[in-house]
Amino acid sequence: MNMKKLLLVAFVILTNSTFAQTFMAQTDPPMLGKVCPEFNMSVITPNGTEKNLSLSDLRGKIIVMEFWATYCAPCIPSLKHFDKLQAQFGDAVKFIAISEENRDKVDAFMAKRGNTNITYAMDWGRKLNAMFYHHFIPHTVVIDQDGVVQAFCSPDEIDQFVIGKLINREPVAFTMKHEYQEASYSQSTGILQNYDQPIIVNKPKNQTYKIEFSNYKEGYATEFVKESSTEYKFVNCPLTLIYQILYDQKTSRVLLDVNDKSKYSFENQNLYCLELSVPDYLGKNIQEVGLQQLESLFPLKSKIEARIQKVFSIQKSDLQRATKSVDSTGIIQKGLTIKDLMNYLESNPQLVGNLPIINESGLPDNTLLDLDWFQNYPDSVENRLRTLGLKGEFKMADIACLVLFEPRLVSKNE
Repeated sequence: MNMKKLLLVAFVILTNSTFAQTFMAQTDPPMLGKVCPEFNMSVITPNGTEKNLSLSDLRGKIIVMEFWATYCAPCIPSLKHFDKLQAQFGDAVKFIAISEENRDKVDAFMAKRGNTNITYAMDWGRKLNAMFYHHFIPHTVVIDQDGVVQAFCSPDEIDQFVIGKLINREPVAFTMKHEYQEASYSQSTGILQNYDQPIIVNKPKNQTYKIEFSNYKEGYATEFVKESSTEYKFVNCPLTLIYQILYDQKTSRVLLDVNDKSKYSFENQNLYCLELSVPDYLGKNIQEVGLQQLESLFPLKSKIEARIQKVFSIQKSDLQRATKSVDSTGIIQKGLTIKDLMNYLESNPQLVGNLPIINESGLPDNTLLDLDWFQNYPDSVENRLRTLGLKGEFKMADIACLVLFEPRLVSKNE
């Protein structure tokens, strides 16, 4: 079997819960022209540890926050550009590169790329992502010396002339990122108007409804590109993988219930290309549109059904508590949850034999854990769990699975 390596390329990673949020959903959201509410972030120190840094700690400096990821190609040159600006302007400005990826990925990037002048920070629990909500990265936030939000923009808006003007408290007319509503500027002062309203996410004006399906394309690898929550692109994917992504299911929870599984292998004749663009204003769900398209073309159908499967059960140990206390700031910088732990284990199938993960600890899924420590601790999964007050057990359990099947044809005589 010619198994191709699956390459997942995502310009932005969104879940239903995060997509539903906008600045309007925040209790006290950052607004253009208004003083930014206080917040904290966990910055990486030169010796590799992390420390808490608050907005008030940076008062008097120009702050440029850059949301980025190691997989985001446009982000990489922006960080190098900001690193040079940081060296040029010194203490007058603070460039902070914010990532929600695992520390091991960020550390590897820092070691390879350098960029030692800027500050790297971790967005544990995606708290900053929720506060400074955005669909696409790179995403740049500019806050002035007085803590006033000056821009939500692209990194190419920031150069030495812009920083110089901000330091001298001169007005700067930033161009907003296209994902936000247009704002007006005063031609005489160059200052952004309409400060009294939060910026909210708008529907892109150039979105069109599109469904394109084709067979295997020579010369291309298997690939899934999520341009946004309304634009998916599958290249040379088997039907089983397309279904899995549309249902947002881990591989361990997908069952292929057919007589001839070879029809759904990674052989070229079984690979397909599918492009979907379903704008928000149509009121259609991109997953539903994709599923309807597949089921109209192929005998393979899908359903979510409870099945008895071998699983890895997370249970509570008597060694120590798994919960963490909220610190004095009210924020746990590394406060990820048991649910995040389950997703991590299922996303790294080699850790538990590609099995589904269930929570039978008696603790809620949102119980806080130091998942960053868990990911970087060089020991067996069982020993890592023990240090969190948990343990694991292999067992059989009834769980919800994505079942892919071919309906049995019934003759008229039956």
